[in-house]
Amino acid sequence: MLIKKNRHNRVKQSSFTLIELLIVIGLLGALTALILPSLMADREEALGDVCDYNQAGTVRVLKQFKQVFNHYPVGMHTGLQSNADDASAMAGLPSAQLTHMGASTAVCPSIVMLDADQANSLIAAGIEYVCYNVGYESEDIADTVNVVQARTTTGAAPGPWLDDSDPAQQMQFDGFTIEQWEAGAVTPSWDRAGGQGIVVVLWIAPTIDWEYHPEMNKNNDWTKGEIKMGIDLQGKCPIPAEDTDEAGDPSFAYYMAYFKVYNNGTEARLIGTTCPECGILNP
Repeated sequence: MLIKKNRHNRVKQSSFTLIELLIVIGLLGALTALILPSLMADREEALGDVCDYNQAGTVRVLKQFKQVFNHYPVGMHTGLQSNADDASAMAGLPSAQLTHMGASTAVCPSIVMLDADQANSLIAAGIEYVCYNVGYESEDIADTVNVVQARTTTGAAPGPWLDDSDPAQQMQFDGFTIEQWEAGAVTPSWDRAGGQGIVVVLWIAPTIDWEYHPEMNKNNDWTKGEIKMGIDLQGKCPIPAEDTDEAGDPSFAYYMAYFKVYNNGTEARLIGTTCPECGILNP
């Protein structure tokens, strides 16, 4: 009995009082409040580094692909649900992208139908067809194809495409605005040789056929799992983005490639890429 009593006393003496427990909980809460913001900031920075690496890889592969095969890959996505001139933007776009393409309740004001010379500009760059909608629907490049054009300050409402800075500024590639790229008067010398044009936006989506080349037969088998992608490069930003309907993570958060498409048929050129969360990267 004596042994049991001593054990009971030891247990009783080692118990925390309610006040002590509250103090411990308060200290844990204070430590969490101090440490959590730092951990979250480190996580955001790490995700940002991953995105920068992914996007840099996207630019590098696009450039290397062009250097090796003398053309850009085919099957990039237009970001539209159809090839109609009143097509809606893809469902599941991040709000940052959809803002660039117009209000979510309105038809995209930046849709433009290519003319013959602009179509020839893309074809000369090896971009022989583009895709649209949620599957692998494709359209051969021609003067009947609708694409998304980056808006300028003189474009249709709601105004020019902006970057993600605070406050937002006009989007620039290599220090030149979209409007300057269109004019082709003060841009790099390789661009001035081509003259005026438009800036067309294409998405680096899984619709790309990295193994297609002009001398080969076009891969018309758009069944997922059977098409050969070759290079596994359909990048999305790892940072959680706001969906257009705020229902969850956006399903169409792919990197975007911007091409200068010339009005005289000169071969189109890549001028940069953007991420819906992390901004612009020059090639």
